[in-house]
Amino acid sequence: MKRMSLLLCSLVAGFILYGTPAHAAVVIGTDNGWSFSTDGLVNMFAAYETGDAKPGFGTGIRRGGTIVDDQEGYRERIGLVPGIIAFNIKAPTIGGLDMAARIGFYPTYDAKDVGKSKNSFGNQIDLREIFFTVDGNFGQMLVGKTLSQFQGQNLLTDMTVWGYGAQGALDGGGTPLGRIGYGYVYPQFNAQIRYTSPAYNGVKVSLGLYDPSVIAGATAKAEETKLPRFEGELSYAGTFEGGSFKAWLSGVWQEAEFSSGSGFDGTVEASGIAGGVQILYRGFDLVLSGFDNTAIGSVLMLDTDALDAAGKERDSQGFIAQLMYGFDNRFGKTKFGVSYGGNYMDETSRDKADRLAGTEVQIEEQTLWVFGVYHDINPNLKVMAEVMLTENSWFDNEDQNTELFTVGTFFVW
Repeated sequence: MKRMSLLLCSLVAGFILYGTPAHAAVVIGTDNGWSFSTDGLVNMFAAYETGDAKPGFGTGIRRGGTIVDDQEGYRERIGLVPGIIAFNIKAPTIGGLDMAARIGFYPTYDAKDVGKSKNSFGNQIDLREIFFTVDGNFGQMLVGKTLSQFQGQNLLTDMTVWGYGAQGALDGGGTPLGRIGYGYVYPQFNAQIRYTSPAYNGVKVSLGLYDPSVIAGATAKAEETKLPRFEGELSYAGTFEGGSFKAWLSGVWQEAEFSSGSGFDGTVEASGIAGGVQILYRGFDLVLSGFDNTAIGSVLMLDTDALDAAGKERDSQGFIAQLMYGFDNRFGKTKFGVSYGGNYMDETSRDKADRLAGTEVQIEEQTLWVFGVYHDINPNLKVMAEVMLTENSWFDNEDQNTELFTVGTFFVW
């Protein structure tokens, strides 16, 4: 009944390049071929959520996953994409080289680690982007920090990028989850050196060396990194009568060693493959994407539950199926969308032993339905409404369901 009520409410109520708006930047000044511009956005959402209590809460059993305790209450929060204020500098073309730089700040107004406290000491200005590019007939070199390639397109084609998605902890700070943990693992913004080839008949190849991460679980953490992380992407884009399409395939590999005195021995390897296709045809927008990982984790890439309590790699998989339809009208442009997907974890032998001992139970599945209406009043002002239905299941056959209704707005420049 709660789910049906929220769905009816939504019917009645009824950018991205590396996390930045797709609209033209505001040019502040030019001089001798140099240009300086800014772009960004501000957004806010009102969210009401109901749901089950977390199974076994208060029993001493530690449970993996993204939802905690009871889920019922109202919040006013930033969306999946936080606020953005970015500055772009472009140099004059010299010797056939186009050089540019970008610095992007991503502020939130949800107190991180404070939740619903009235204090704002935990608010943050996240320096997610600071990079420069050099373009020429050879392709492009990118040096600095921006969104990673592996599962990057899986995130950017998710319709909740312009929305809210799953909430995570009701009293949490920062941003909500979108589909993080419910169709992809968050790629993170990382330091990198990346080469992208020119397009050959619609085909591009991109390869990058990345600042390596720890590969971690709740208790095990492999911290010694002697090689960079390697990520790459192969993409293909084209057009046909009445529409266009793009397809992509990305991969990742990294290893890390346990430090002496950690209680664990040896080396762990993280690897994964992800891909998808997007088809645009006469107002319809179809996206199918998925991934298969080892030691990547279920929510935040590499950092949280990539390893079990014995320091062994966990496997995970996930997918998204999404359909949107948009049309122009006298009030602006409106899109309706529906998507379903989830993340699925395999249970290791140590996970099974901990479950049978009654000490810790890992998440098995996290699935999410999203029903959304997204309306552009004009190119700078957006409003939207979403309904999210989540189901989390653990390996001991316990589960938890939540229902979430949000309305939000964006100002984009």
